[in-house]
Amino acid sequence: MPVSAETAGRAEGPVIDDILDPHTNPGAGPPSETVQPTVVEDAPQQGATQPGSGSTVTESEAHKPRFKEQVIGYAKEIRGKTLGNTETKEQGQRIVHGEEKFEPKKVGPKAP
Repeated sequence: MPVSAETAGRAEGPVIDDILDPHTNPGAGPPSETVQPTVVEDAPQQGATQPGSGSTVTESEAHKPRFKEQVIGYAKEIRGKTLGNTETKEQGQRIVHGEEKFEPKKVGPKAP
């Protein structure tokens, strides 16, 4: 017994079953019959398994400043601009670009 009119309409309606028979109705075939498989002519990239067997990357000799050094360099650059001190400004730029290392002043009993 149907629960609602909608259920009854669905249950009593015609059942359409679309079954494709390849012998009576030649539809779309499997992709392997229609399209040729793709052939890759290049070898896949593989990682180096031993030291020195991969491509070598050379690092430049320039000092890459750490984050702390960059912050100090920018601070010196801004301070030099604000106070009109070109030497401090240029030193800050050199620190940011890695041309100069920032050496903090030694304070305390071990200071020279």
